[in-house]
Amino acid sequence: MAHAPRILALDLASRTGWACGFPHEDKPRSGSVRFAREGASLGAIYAGCRQWLADFLATEPDVRLIVFEAPMAPQHMAGFTTAHIIRVLIGLCAVVEEYGHAGGYDVREAKASEVREHFLGTNRIKRKEAKSATIDACNRLGWAPSDDNAADALALWHYQASFLDPKLALQTSPLFRRRIA
Repeated sequence: MAHAPRILALDLASRTGWACGFPHEDKPRSGSVRFAREGASLGAIYAGCRQWLADFLATEPDVRLIVFEAPMAPQHMAGFTTAHIIRVLIGLCAVVEEYGHAGGYDVREAKASEVREHFLGTNRIKRKEAKSATIDACNRLGWAPSDDNAADALALWHYQASFLDPKLALQTSPLFRRRIA
């Protein structure tokens, strides 16, 4: 597994969760970041995202793969969000895609439903319950996410890492889950 690339996973949102590590590492690093102050313009948010990516990747030169959670189609978000939030989410994805392409990174996206199915064993739970379950699953793996955004990024990181090292999928399988004493 020494040849698997270091992964940066991004749960893009107003407060973006991130996780970074090699698939063979026991504990990826994680955190969350706000790209601009609340109420900032779209341009400020996108510029903040681009600057954060540049700064982060400058200090992590061995990252070669960037994965982000794909935004849901606007018709699936109707009634749950605003047009402004949809523009923020889609715009952040575009910034990551452009930056990654220009920098020669392997950039991928993953559906939230597939990440939940992988990490939690189900996608049939409500958003709030899924956030709590994701934090619990991270804690079972020995990770301590700073918030639900970091937890979502860790789940996304694990999902992507499992494609590169399939035995990692056993960690989140109900049959092999570690229990907290």
